[in-house]
Amino acid sequence: MEPSTAQKMKMGALMGGTVGLCVGFVFGGISILRYGAGRRGAFTMLSQYMLGSAASFGFFMSIGSVIRSEGANRPLQWMPVRVLPRQDNNHNQNVQ
Repeated sequence: MEPSTAQKMKMGALMGGTVGLCVGFVFGGISILRYGAGRRGAFTMLSQYMLGSAASFGFFMSIGSVIRSEGANRPLQWMPVRVLPRQDNNHNQNVQ
């Protein structure tokens, strides 16, 4: 049985959130090491980077996973192809 659209959306959000947390940790850590933690401290800055990145990645992954799997249940419908005979427009007149 295939998962429902809501389940696909939730799965995409969880995957995107996990990737976003990891990316936020890496870029937030680099930013804190380069520019310092600021007035609020390192933990607050790092958590802001991680949560912001997780929210945006999760949002777009949830939408993308639903769009990608939207028409997966339908079988492919092939249209018949009509092959036309080749028309010779006298291109080979000079060939002997």
